[in-house]
Order: sequence, then C-alpha cells, then structure tokens
Amino acid sequence: MRRLRVVFITALSLCLAACGGQGQSSSTASATTVPVESGSPASGGTPIAAPTPTADPNLLSTSNGTILRSYWPAALDGMNDGNFRNAAYGIGSELPDSAKPPFVFTFELPGLASINGFQANLRGAEANGPTPSVTFAVSTAGADRGFNDIGTIAGASTTLSANTQARWVRVTANQLFNSVGAAGTLAPPPALDPTGVFVEDTDPDKNGAFVTTGAHDGDRRVRFVMVGSALVGTECTQSALFGPYIGELHGRSWNARHPGNTNGNPTSVRAVVNDDASIIAGTNPYGEASFFSRTTERPAFCMARSAGTGSHRILVLDQDPMGTFYPADSEVPLAGYAFDSIGAGMLDSSALAGKESVIARDTCKVPDLMASEQQALLLQWVTAGHKLLLAGGECGNGSDFTWLPYPFTSVGPGPETTHASLVQIENSALGTNDRNDAPHFVDVNAYVQNANNDLATAAAVTTTDPHWCGHFFVAKPTNINGFVQTYAVDGGGILIYDGFNADNDKPTLQRIRQLEVALPVPAALPCTQLVTESFILEPNQEASFAAGSAQTVHVPMEVLANQGWSGPVTIKAAGGLPATVTPNSFNLAGGTMDLTVAVSVAASTKAGVYTVNVRADNGAGKTAQASVTLTGNSPLKKSLRLRKSEFASTASTLTSTARSSKHAPNR
Repeated sequence: MRRLRVVFITALSLCLAACGGQGQSSSTASATTVPVESGSPASGGTPIAAPTPTADPNLLSTSNGTILRSYWPAALDGMNDGNFRNAAYGIGSELPDSAKPPFVFTFELPGLASINGFQANLRGAEANGPTPSVTFAVSTAGADRGFNDIGTIAGASTTLSANTQARWVRVTANQLFNSVGAAGTLAPPPALDPTGVFVEDTDPDKNGAFVTTGAHDGDRRVRFVMVGSALVGTECTQSALFGPYIGELHGRSWNARHPGNTNGNPTSVRAVVNDDASIIAGTNPYGEASFFSRTTERPAFCMARSAGTGSHRILVLDQDPMGTFYPADSEVPLAGYAFDSIGAGMLDSSALAGKESVIARDTCKVPDLMASEQQALLLQWVTAGHKLLLAGGECGNGSDFTWLPYPFTSVGPGPETTHASLVQIENSALGTNDRNDAPHFVDVNAYVQNANNDLATAAAVTTTDPHWCGHFFVAKPTNINGFVQTYAVDGGGILIYDGFNADNDKPTLQRIRQLEVALPVPAALPCTQLVTESFILEPNQEASFAAGSAQTVHVPMEVLANQGWSGPVTIKAAGGLPATVTPNSFNLAGGTMDLTVAVSVAASTKAGVYTVNVRADNGAGKTAQASVTLTGNSPLKKSLRLRKSEFASTASTLTSTARSSKHAPNR
C-alpha cells in the first residue's frame, strides 16, 4: 500500500447512504435463520447459522472484503495497472475505442450472502443513447458459471428488491455508472486459518481480472501468523523486513493498526477474510483499498533466516531497521549454536518450538511489533524454563519495556562522551574478574582501554522493580550512570538485559555475550546488588601484607550514584584491623566519588586473614557495603620471596576481584 489509488471498486460500491439510503435499514436489522442448499442460489435445504449484519451496509464494498474478480472489456484499465481513472471519473468518450459497452463487472463476496436488494446510481443518458441500465445476476457456483438474473435497474430507478443467496454478483451495464450496491448479510465464516505469506498489492485488477502479482515498485509480501485471536501481518521482501500490522480477528473481520509507521503506509486497516482465507480485503482510514492475496512465494525475510549449526537453538526477534548483536549475526558462527531470525511480529508457538533462548535484537518497542497475545506467549515460555535476552544497546530514550513482568526504562547516552568506566559488580556465570576462572573470565580492563569501546553510548537501566539484579555498571562523565547488564529470575526462566552498544568486533564484548548466550537455565546467580539501589560501593578487594612489621595498606574504592541519585553519603570502616576512609563524608551529585581505605597493620599483627567491612550510608535508610580481605604472610615466606626475586620491598600487594577499571588510562 505505497501508492494512492483511485479505486474503481470503491466508486462502484458507494455506500447505501449515497444511493438514497433505501434498503439500509433492512441490512442492519436483526437477521433470522436462512435456509439454503449448498451450491444453490435458491432457498430450501439445510439451515445455516444466523448471519451477522455487516458494519458497512453495502455488501459490494471493499471494506466488507468484496473484490472485483473480473471486468470486461479489459480496456477499461487502459494502462493495465489496476487504476480505473477514466472509468471512475471520466465519460465514455475518454475511454479507448475498445472499451465499449456492454460493461460487465463480477464481484466476489468473501462468503455466502443473503441479499434482499440491489441499488444503483446511474449517470444521465448520453446523446442519442439508450436509457442507462444495469442488470444484476448472482451465482453460488463460481465467478464464471451458474448465474441467475435477478432484474434490472433502469432510468430513474435506484433500487431492486431481491430474495436470494449469492457469493458472486455480476453487473452488466449499457453505459458507465456512478455506483452499485447490495443490501443483506454475510453468513458466518468457517474456521479460518489466514496464516502464511500473502501478496500485498495496491492495484490488483489488471487486464480484466483480479491478479495480485505485486508488480509495482514498493509492493511487498506479508507474513501472517495467529496467536489466539491476534492476527499479525509483517511486511517483508527478499532483502528486507518492515513493520507489522497488529490486529484481532473476530469472525471474518480483521481490524489492525500499523504502529510506528514511518514509510507512508496507512496507520490502520479494516479488512475481511474470505471463506478459504486466500484473500484479505478492506480499506484504510483514507478510503483506499487494501488487498492481501495468498501466495506460494517464500521471500527470504518472510521466513526464518538461519545461521550456524549445533544443538543449542536460539530464536532471534528483529524489527525494522534491524540491529546487530553478536553472535546472532556473526560472520563466524559460534560453535554449537544455531540461530533462527524472524520479524518480531512473526512470533508464534511454532517459532518457539525447540528453542532454548530468545534474543530480542534491538526490539525497542515490543508493543509496536507484537500483539499482546504474542507477548504473553513469549513470557509464558520464559517462565516455563527458558531465557529471554533483551538486546537494548541501540534503544536508549523512547524505548518501551513496560510489557515485561518487571518493567524498566532504558536511558540513552545523553551528550556524547569519549570516556566511561565499566565496573563488574559481582562475579558469576555471566562474567568474573578471576583469571583462574578461565570459562567465565572477562577482561574488562582491556575493554575500557580500547579507545573505540563505545561505553559512553551504552543504554543503562532505570527501574523501581526489585527483581532486577545488576552485573555490569557504566559510569560516565555526564553522570548518566547505571547498570548496562542486569538479570531477573522469572518463574523457572530468566530475563537478561544487555544495554551495551553494538561493538561486535570487540573481543571483550563478544566474550560477555557468549556468556549471556551460554548461561544455563536455571542459573545460579548471586544477585549481590539490586538495580534499584541509590548508590553502590565497590569493589570488594583483596590485599596482602608482610606480618611482623608496621605498615599501612591503601585500598581504592568508589561510590557510584545509580540512576542519577543525589544526596549526602558518609563512609565508615570496621573489622579485624583498624581502618579509615578518605573522604568519609560528601555529597554525591549523580556521579562518582573515589575513596581510599587505609588499613593500619601493627608490627604485632600475626599472619592470617582479616576482613574490614566498609559501609556507605545516606542517613535515610540507604546503605551500600563492600569489604577488604587482607592476608598476612609470615616473615619467613616474605624473606624467601624477596631473595628469590632479588629485590626488597615493603609495599603491600593489591589484587582486585570485582573491579575493572575507572583508573584505566582513558578515564
């Protein structure tokens, strides 16, 4: 639906109000059981269920799912493009010589109809011409057979009474007319299955027949799926994916919206599905026709696009435009993993079958991509013991994560900056600073020190929901700080949010995402830090000292404001060894504050392990904690170590178990 169309069928099937309103009341009156014999236009036979009156009283209207199946002569469409400009608005002399009467139009209704009358709005007689007339005939057998004449409207007449059944209505005219219509009711449809690929064509009537070839520039295919009563159609081509029509199917009526549309399409469609679910026809708010016709074509982006092989099967949900997310779009497949990518609006139970995880790849506004029934299906699948990875690095401000059971918002990068720090708050299966844990080690320092790390554009989380646990935290000079990797347990499954920007060529980020994809469900994650906390004190530190000599061990820590929090903070340290913190009182204005914890070690302190607890408090119930673990080595071990290394030093040795690094060169 990319071209404005002067629709002949709309001109022909003007609503009854424009035809004097006669017969309108009968079409909207309560219907009764209509006896009909299958395949026969006459009454008698097995009764069918009482039909439902149509919203538009004219059964021949496109808004009721009626199509112009054929017309004669074909020269009425002089350009063979489905556009009847001359026929709709011109006069006979403007038509080519080959387009002479009688004019024959065959309308196909979406299902069997009970018709109680016909209407016509005729034009004036041409000079020396016959009295204008149209003759109506009906068939239940086919578009080209089984027709029975009902009668003729001629001259000043506008209506024709009828009592008949019809699936096809043939109109024969001795000159062009303004409009025709039929009053009555459509029978209820059989069980409909409009799933599959359809041609989306703005002008399907060509060379005398309804042929949806999609030959025009911009015509697309549409992949329809059903979840419950939701019928969602996603536009797609051989090389691209576009936005969905999200609607509900009730009976044969489909009312759909086209949210987030920026490509000139109408924002909604009112359409009707025919009895064999091969055609969906209707109109948009501008009165333009919309046609979808089933096809055997399978354009690449209308189907699942597969990459990689392996026993771990992952579904990737996309939107238009599509984002990038390693390893789902890696040129080098991740060993053991197979990825199937589809438009988010194509999600149904068959797409989830056999999958262990779903990656929502930059689907920043899921309510604009999926029906509520699809959202519920996905979340039920998660709680049943699966993983949903929300890739939101490209989302930022304006995203919509309210559809989740634990909603949050994604905060955009704000003013562009080139320097940001990354902090790994806890060690877990999603990543650790412990180099001895090779399967989970993440070299965050290497990531921060890369001048092109894009950490400043990462999209952090802000939320008041206590289910979210924090793992990776980004601090920026602009004070737009927050967690960029979080997780929440949901029933037997898990939700993970990844707000890192694309950076698909950065080894450290690739490592982080490999761990996200590989995380088993259920996952034993510690959740040491809630995303809802106002500020964070980090990291837990480990240090060593040489027993037997007095010394002071200096350990760096940091307070991080989360989600822009501002307020006073005091710091205290207590534990197995005396310690002080500098500074110990300050106002945190949405940013960060560097601390130094000075631990005093007396000469009499024996070898062993000591713990100092550091506590931050805002005086109003908000607290954060971290610890310093010090290991005292015996003088003998120290002496041996110094002789072996051939140098003497009384400096303490510091190692970090959960810090990486604000103090990197680019900070």
